[in-house]
Amino acid sequence: MQELMIEWNGRNVTIDGKIPTDTDQFVETLTDDIWKFSGYTITSGYAASLFGYTGQCNEVEFTLPILCLDRFYSMIESLYEAGYHMMSPGDGEELFRLFISGAGVRIARDDKFFPNVSLRANPRDSDRYAYLKRLKVMVNGKRFFVAPLELLIPFILMPGDRGTSEEVAYLYNTCKENINETDLKNWMDHLGVDQSLLPE
Repeated sequence: MQELMIEWNGRNVTIDGKIPTDTDQFVETLTDDIWKFSGYTITSGYAASLFGYTGQCNEVEFTLPILCLDRFYSMIESLYEAGYHMMSPGDGEELFRLFISGAGVRIARDDKFFPNVSLRANPRDSDRYAYLKRLKVMVNGKRFFVAPLELLIPFILMPGDRGTSEEVAYLYNTCKENINETDLKNWMDHLGVDQSLLPE
């Protein structure tokens, strides 16, 4: 078995030796389809899987810049044509409202329920910062964009369904030397996340 290798160079991360999962393959295809219309940032615990976490990662979330209605419709229509379906209820206008509010639109592929991804806009300052300062993560030669870990970890620890404490522990312990502790704690305070939730 090939050893997992993680190399950091500023906001660029290269990961080799990652064994792909079904979710990885789904996300890889979806990022290509989304990229035709918009940039994105992975803002959930699924990012731990890209860094080599072998536990189950069901919380996949993409945060996108705020799109105009026409571009959103074009993206959704293209996703339908590519074989995706919307798990969120409602028609085009309702889906756009869910997207733009940050609540998110959940999609899957080929009439399946799993894996699935939540797509949402970035109306909050923390979401916009995550997009502007995102990491470019190359996994076995494939490019992904991930929120900076100083912000991703508080995102996962916030109430909701963005991830698990096990994913946080893996990211924190695996990447600790490349995490700015001051920025991490500042973002936890900004988002109202208890610092005692951080791994020891």
